[in-house]
Formats: sequence, structure tokens, C-alpha cells
Amino acid sequence: MKLLLVMFSVISPFSVQPAAVPAAQDMQWTVVEEEVPEVNLAADRSGPVRHFQTLNGISLEDSKGHILSEKGQPLHKKADPYLGCPEYEFADVKVGLCDDTGEIQYIHIDGTEDRLKLNQQWIDMNVESIRQVLGEPYVVAEDGEVYLRGNQAIKVYFKPGSEQIDGIDLFEDHLQ
Repeated sequence: MKLLLVMFSVISPFSVQPAAVPAAQDMQWTVVEEEVPEVNLAADRSGPVRHFQTLNGISLEDSKGHILSEKGQPLHKKADPYLGCPEYEFADVKVGLCDDTGEIQYIHIDGTEDRLKLNQQWIDMNVESIRQVLGEPYVVAEDGEVYLRGNQAIKVYFKPGSEQIDGIDLFEDHLQ
């Protein structure tokens, strides 16, 4: 009876026996070249504009006094609940300016404007004109496109589901 059990366990498909592993020289090898994704740095994507100096005549380094002398008294001043600094609204631009530090957080142009002035260049307020001047965006987000130059960024905000411009911001990119 023992002999039958031993024989059954050897020929049974349920017996556990390791399969023979083929030797390396007997195996077929295929060499696959790894694809390296192309990386475009922000400098590679830049268009004719190499630096963001001013947006509608305002620089991120300007003082409150300089802004008031250039733009006059603001039409409105309201608190920005996200930054904790007031937003000064002028005829063609809004400026997030912290009164206590004098630091400009952002410069904003509404998408209803016909054009914007970047550095000393007027640009029509449409996506094609902006891309022609700024080149390929560094980041394409759900709500717009971001363009980087050094530690400054411009974000072009789109209305949901379209490429119609809702607004444009110039700000310091603190992530770099």
C-alpha cells in the first residue's frame, strides 16, 4: 500500500516538484532600448520676451508711492482674504499690495481688457497673441497656462471649458 501511495504522489499532477529552470545560455534574450522622455526647461520654452519687468506699467519691485504716482488714486481698495493684503484697483490693473511690508503680491489684468502691456510691448488679449509672444507655457493647468522667467511667473486664467481669457496675473514664483 505504501508503494502505491509513493508511486501515486510521484506521478500525480498534484505533486509539488520544482520545474527545471533553463540555463541562461539556453534562454532567448531581447534587448530593448529605454526611451528617455524629452525634458523642456522653462528657458527652452521662452518666446521673444526673456524677462517679465512690468505688467501694464507696474513692476513687482515698485513701491506703493511709485504706483500711486503712475496710476493715481485707486478706484477701490478691498481686502484679499487669501493673502491678507489689500487689493488696489486702478483703471487698467489691480495690484495686491501689503501695506505693512510694501511687498507686491501680484499684478492682475482683467480678461475684459482689449490688450495688455508686458514690459513695453502691447499684446492683444487673446491666447494666440500671448503664446506668440511668450512661447510654449511651462505648465498647462485646468484653469489656465503658466509662463516662467527666472523667479517670476505669468498665469493666463481661462474661463471654464474654453480658451477665453478670464484674467492675467504676474507674481513671484516662490517654488523655484
